[in-house]
Parts: sequence; structure tokens; C-alpha cells
Amino acid sequence: MLKDFWARLDQKYLKICKYASITVLVTAIVGAIIFSTGDFWAKLWSIFAAVLRPIIIGGIISYLLEPVIKKLESLFNRDKKHKWARPLGVLLTFAVIAAAALAVLSTLAVSIYRNVGSLDFGAIKEMLQSFGNDYAEIMKELEEKLASLNLSTESISKFLSQSAEAVQNFFSGLLFGVIFAIYFLLDENDGIFGYWKRAFRLIFGDDQQEKFALFVKDADNAFSGYIRGQLVDATIVGVLATIALTIAGVPYAAVVGACIGFGNLIPYFGPIVGYVATILACLPTEQYGKMVLGLVIIAVIMFIDGNVINPKLLSDNINVHPLLVVAALIAGGAVGGIAGMLIAVPTAALIKLQFDRYLDGLEKRKQPRRR
Repeated sequence: MLKDFWARLDQKYLKICKYASITVLVTAIVGAIIFSTGDFWAKLWSIFAAVLRPIIIGGIISYLLEPVIKKLESLFNRDKKHKWARPLGVLLTFAVIAAAALAVLSTLAVSIYRNVGSLDFGAIKEMLQSFGNDYAEIMKELEEKLASLNLSTESISKFLSQSAEAVQNFFSGLLFGVIFAIYFLLDENDGIFGYWKRAFRLIFGDDQQEKFALFVKDADNAFSGYIRGQLVDATIVGVLATIALTIAGVPYAAVVGACIGFGNLIPYFGPIVGYVATILACLPTEQYGKMVLGLVIIAVIMFIDGNVINPKLLSDNINVHPLLVVAALIAGGAVGGIAGMLIAVPTAALIKLQFDRYLDGLEKRKQPRRR
């Protein structure tokens, strides 16, 4: 009787049920392993992230420097016979970047050294002595204040430790990222990129490769135009601010100028960073006249940048409505913080471009065919 029952069953669906049962069982086992060994998977993810971080940084650096390398390569290799042209271009590019970074650091160090003399060391000494005498009372008040904010010294210590670790990871990632960038730039199209391009074509087909190539081209136009334009704009604004503030006698002019340049990488943030940095630089020494003059200088520079420099640099590369820029910055900040805000505008431009292509396709399909 049991044999007749099994014989009447549809063997096809029975086989499907077996596979489904095995799949559910394996999924449950894997899930149990994952949830029971959280530390292992967390460690595995941290290792993966540590490896992936410099690769991403290297990819970004190589992407930004690729046009410069190509220009130098074409300059050194006009007859297209010299294989050393690209390596020489890579070497010169990184040498110039290293020299520029060294010059900026030297300028900052000199500016800080010159302005240290304006500090009142007697007042600082008295403040430290007063702090030492009232240390116990100050720490007690601090702990009470932290407790009222639902904070503790342990949480503050943990935060500082995590911040120090994040800084260390950033610089180590940057160092290895530069190494990856050099390899990516030397590789050109015959090595890693050529391999993955061939793999994509073989796996997904020529049609999908063409669509993906068009998307990559759109992304390159959106990101390269915006990011490179912003970098040039930030450099110009930072240099102008440093020179003008130095002439005006604003303390730590080089530091303030560098802050303005970095802040200007994010739309609408440059002026805010500049004003705050100028106020913080002038208030401790009570140089209110120079503070007002510095604020006026920054306002003038930002006006010129907003109406002349920035539009000139970006007008040919990206076309995004100001309201979309603000919305993109809000979304980027909510998702990825400062890093999200840096890429928010070109991402919005890319999404807008893809949506425009979609609308163009709909319009073409809805047009009546001519007979």
C-alpha cells in the first residue's frame, strides 16, 4: 500500500520538495553558524574592509590623476614609440604632489610658528596652575555635567580611542591607497582593467557591455567634471584666501586659507568654514579689527568664486539645478556624512542624466511611426 502511495506521487514535484527542504535546512544551519559566531564574522568583515579601503582610495586617486597622466604621456610620447612615457608621467605627477604637500605643510608650520609668539604664555601658565589647584573640583563638576547629559568619562575615553583608531586607519589606508593608485595608473588597459573588461563581456554579452560602457561614460562625465572642477576651485580659493589674509595680517592665515579651501570642496560650506576659522584665529588674541577685515576678505573671495570662478569651471561639465544640489547635499549628509556630501552632487547629476535618457527612450517609443 505504501509503495502504491509513493508510485502515485508526482516524482517531479517530489524532487522539487526534496531540493527545497535541503535548501531550507542548509540555510538554517548557515544562519545558525553566523549568528552563533558573530565575533568571527565581525573579524572577517573588518579584515575585508581593511583590504578594500586602500583599493577604493587607490581607485579614486588614480581616477582623478588619469587625465594628468595622459597629458604627460602624450607630451613625452608624441611618436608613440616610448614605453617609458607613462611611468615617467606617473613619477612626475606624484613628485609634484609630494612637493606641493610638503610646501603646504611647511607654510602651515611657519605660520603657526610666527603666531605662537603672540600668545600670552604668562596667562597660559596661570591658567594651568589654576587648573592644577582646582583639578579635583573641576573634574567633579565635569563628571556631574557629563552625567546630566547621559555621558560618562568611559564613553568619552572610548570615543577618543575610536577616533584615534579611525585617524590611524585613514592614514594607513591613504598610504597603501597611493601604492594601489600607482599600480592602477601604470597598469593602464592591458592588465587588471583589461582583464575585467573581457570577463564582463564574456559573462554578460556584448549588448550589456555596451550599456554598461555608456553608463560608465555618463558617470565619468558627471564625477570627473564635478570633482576635478571642485578640486581646482578649492585650490584657487584656498590660495587666494591665504595670500589676502596674510597681507591683512590675520593670525594663522595659511591655516585659515587651507580650511577655506577644504571647506569649499562641499558647496556652500566654504564661507561657513572660513568665517568660523577666522573668528577662532582672531578671538584668542583679541584682534577684532583684523577679524572684521578677514571676514570681509572672505566674503569678497566667496562672491568672486560663486559668480565667476566656480561657474566657469563647472558650467561645461555638470548641469544641475541649485535646488537639486541642496537636496543632494542633505541626502548625502544623512547617508554618508562629509564623504556623502562630497559625492552627492555628481551622484544626483548622474541620476538625473539616467532619468533623462529614460524619458528620451519613452518619447521615442511613443512617437508615431512613419509609413
